[in-house]
Amino acid sequence: MKFLILSFTVLLLTGPGEDSRRPQRLKGERTQSQKILLSELTTAIRKNFGSKVRIVSDTKPFHLLGDFNGDGFTDIAVLVNPEGAQQELKLNGVKYIDVEPSSTTNGKELELESATFQYCLGVAIMHGTKEGWGLPKPGAKYLFYECFIPFRLIPKSTRIRRRYRSVRETPPKLKGDAIYLYLERDAASIVYWTGKTYRGYYQ
Repeated sequence: MKFLILSFTVLLLTGPGEDSRRPQRLKGERTQSQKILLSELTTAIRKNFGSKVRIVSDTKPFHLLGDFNGDGFTDIAVLVNPEGAQQELKLNGVKYIDVEPSSTTNGKELELESATFQYCLGVAIMHGTKEGWGLPKPGAKYLFYECFIPFRLIPKSTRIRRRYRSVRETPPKLKGDAIYLYLERDAASIVYWTGKTYRGYYQ
């Protein structure tokens, strides 16, 4: 199942310099500029998501480091191709989340058995612990799926404002860093942590 999100130029309201300001250094943090070996990521994905989940490394960036759930530990989001991996994902305890803003199941876990993974991209998220984000095991593992072009990180300090009058949902106040997706159909979405799960918001 795909989630639908809108991608016009993002409208984020921030104070002077707020978008680039980072909070106090996270526990176990490696900055985005610090090199993470593809072999390291591959090992972590295979161990935590299954051998059939393949990293898509020809798109830049293909991973994001941030504190997505706001617990003070570094998390990682990785572009992946999960085609044919539904059973492995389920066996590995991965939560497949619907983050389509207009969906009645936005923010809810979906059944992996009925998922269709073709032609698009997935985002695999590993929550970090004091030991790190990949090995020996992350705090939690999530996956969502959509047809999008590059993604980028939105710092927790960013204030989100309403982009469309037709969207009645109140803009979220970020509990952690969020992920901005540029879709292939002139649309965009912010995927953010609610405190319990991930959810999409139109931008």
